[in-house]
Amino acid sequence: MDPVEEVVGEDYGDARLPAQNWQRRHYTKCNFRDADLSELRTESVIFTDCDFTGADLAESHHVGTAFRSCSFTRTTLWHSEFRNCSFLGSEFDNCRLRPMVFDECDFTLVSLGGADLRGLDFTDCRFREANLVRTDLRRAVLRSADLSGARTGGAKFDGADLRGAQVDANLWTAASLDEAQIELTQAIAYATANGLVVEPT
Repeated sequence: MDPVEEVVGEDYGDARLPAQNWQRRHYTKCNFRDADLSELRTESVIFTDCDFTGADLAESHHVGTAFRSCSFTRTTLWHSEFRNCSFLGSEFDNCRLRPMVFDECDFTLVSLGGADLRGLDFTDCRFREANLVRTDLRRAVLRSADLSGARTGGAKFDGADLRGAQVDANLWTAASLDEAQIELTQAIAYATANGLVVEPT
């Protein structure tokens, strides 16, 4: 197997790198501000503390890639796909995110506050300790997702599919859940969180 290529502190700001194919690379503290990375394909790449402010990642495809503590501000990510990827500790602010494809991705400790994630499929994804304050997840699919410890104040889960999801009691009281799909055990947890007493008939 080829060794991992290490890239540290490089400046790719305003670079034009469309339709690149990157494998087994590790970028640390690199600047991708306003770079054209459209149609980028990555496999087993690690980005650590990288800045993607204003970058174009539209129609990109990523497999087994990690974005650790990266900054995505005004980043274009629509029509992109992420499969078995991690965004641990990254921040998203005012990004173009829809439509996108996520397959078993990890959003642990990620900041997605206020993001528009309507209708996206997050089946089996992890949002442990994530910031979802005021995030719009209406009609999103979150089946078997892990939202343990996620901050959900003011989040919109209206019409979302939450069946099998792991959630904390505060989600049932802090978020909007009109017409959300839940299972019986979740319905009991919802009732309990809202001060209702559930007794067998």
